Amino acid sequence: MAPRPAPVRWGLILLAVGLVGLGTALVVWLRPVLAGSPTQLQTREVSAVVVTSTPCTGQAARDVVEIEVEGQKRQAKLDGCGHRQGETLKVALPVPVAAGDLVVLPAGAAPTGPGLEGRLSSVLLALACVAGALYGFLLRVRLPMPRRAKVQPVSQS
Repeated sequence: MAPRPAPVRWGLILLAVGLVGLGTALVVWLRPVLAGSPTQLQTREVSAVVVTSTPCTGQAARDVVEIEVEGQKRQAKLDGCGHRQGETLKVALPVPVAAGDLVVLPAGAAPTGPGLEGRLSSVLLALACVAGALYGFLLRVRLPMPRRAKVQPVSQS
C-alpha cells in the first residue's frame, strides 16, 4: 500500500490567503493617503462670462466662456452647456494653464484624483489575483482519484 500524503491543513491555508488578500486590499485602499496622489489635478477658481451658449442637444455640447488669465482675456470651452449668454459663473481653471485650447470645468466639478471608484477597482483586482492564485494552487495539488473496479466479462455457456 502506498503511503498517504500528509493531511492538508486547509484552515491554515485559507487563513494565510485571507490575510494576504486583506493586506493587499489595505495597501491598495490606503495607497493614495500614504503616498499622496500624483494624479491629483490642481485648479484655481476664477470668474468667467459666457460668450457663446450652446444647446445641450449634441454629445459634445460646450459653451464658450471668457476668462482672465495672467492679465489677458482668453476664451475657453466650458465643459457644460445651456448657460445664458452674458451669465457670470465660477469655473475651475487648471494650473498651470496650457498654451493651446483651454477647457474649463464648472467650479466644484473638477476631478481630484482616482476617487472611490479607482480604489474599489484596485481592491477588486487584487482580490481577483488572490483568488486566481488560490485556484492555481488547487489545480497544482492532485487529489488521488478512486480506482474503478475491473469488470470481468461474463461467459455464457
